[in-house]
Amino acid sequence: MARQKMYFKWDMPTSIVEIVKAICADYDRRERAIKFGNVAGDVLMRYIELNNVINNALQAVEVGIRTELLRDIQNRRGYEHSAAALIIAKNTYYNRKRKLIYDIAKDLRLL
Repeated sequence: MARQKMYFKWDMPTSIVEIVKAICADYDRRERAIKFGNVAGDVLMRYIELNNVINNALQAVEVGIRTELLRDIQNRRGYEHSAAALIIAKNTYYNRKRKLIYDIAKDLRLL
């Protein structure tokens, strides 16, 4: 049996990548809670802070693929199943996605 190859595509621990993906996956729920006022006080401030970190990191990505990259992170999709595949090349897509995750982790002070 052949030995499986290991590719290290992240410049950070994979546990941090999973934390960032989980925070991105919860983006829509927090947005609804902020919009409809379901939360108050410290929780509301934390929700706003987390969503602002994601929004600020998305500012570094091209306008046409911002929402698609966020949706792909939320739904754990890759290039083959992304609507952004029609717009950008595969290597560019993954470079932008990795940079977005890195920027979010950096702004959350996880690195």
